Amino acid sequence: MSATVPALVAADSARLRTRAARHARSLPLAVCGLTVLVVAGMGLLDGSWFWLVMLVPAAAFLATYVVAFALRLPSGVGVGSDGYGIALVLSALIAFFLPWIIWTTGVPFLVGLGLVVLGLRASDRFLWVAGLATMAASFGIATLSSPLFFPLSTPGLMAMIALGLALLAAALAALRGERHTLASGGDALSIGDPATDNLRVLAVLGDADEADQPALARLTGVEERNLAARLHDLTEAGLVHARITKNRNWAQITREGREELRTRREALRGVAEHRKA
Repeated sequence: MSATVPALVAADSARLRTRAARHARSLPLAVCGLTVLVVAGMGLLDGSWFWLVMLVPAAAFLATYVVAFALRLPSGVGVGSDGYGIALVLSALIAFFLPWIIWTTGVPFLVGLGLVVLGLRASDRFLWVAGLATMAASFGIATLSSPLFFPLSTPGLMAMIALGLALLAAALAALRGERHTLASGGDALSIGDPATDNLRVLAVLGDADEADQPALARLTGVEERNLAARLHDLTEAGLVHARITKNRNWAQITREGREELRTRREALRGVAEHRKA
């Protein structure tokens, strides 16, 4: 499948629209903001409850995945591989085996660390910068009110509440950006080139893992009648796997499809860099 540099722009646009449809940025920020507020509330408890507070970040990333999974049915777009499991396991391991990190830096530090993981995995600067800011703020809060001595001091409690509200504000800003991305979509319209349309489909599925046909048509800009032909070609090539559940046609990217997407994107980036030179 031949392609030009505009195909790379098309693929990037499709991926951004897919992340917006999945709320891949606003959802974890909102859950993490609520988590910090929960930790602030639990900070009023005595020190005997601190072991439970340490597990809250891991529970938060589990909840984020559950919500993302629930949203796949109304949105028609899969959960993707954003790294919620990695953030969950990392938070749990630190809580169980390296609790001194939390005692030194504060519980929200794990929340920020999880955001950094999600941001780096998705190449989302907004997420990992928010994560680093949360980690730094948590360390500052820990100096105001040591997590070793619950309940939190009044300055530490107020600072933690402010941090939670800041994350919720960031989530709101991210949600507005996602809505704008989905509403604009002018550059996501299909240009009628089968190779570019195939790349758009792979870009959507590469980010979301799976999507139903109406969602694919919406996110790629490919008309459904043409989309059926594109999915047939990709399925025949072993790049996409089709399945039907409850009268909904879903398309899932295969391992070969991910490799094809990666190869084509690298080739197109090489073309773009050559033109800049």
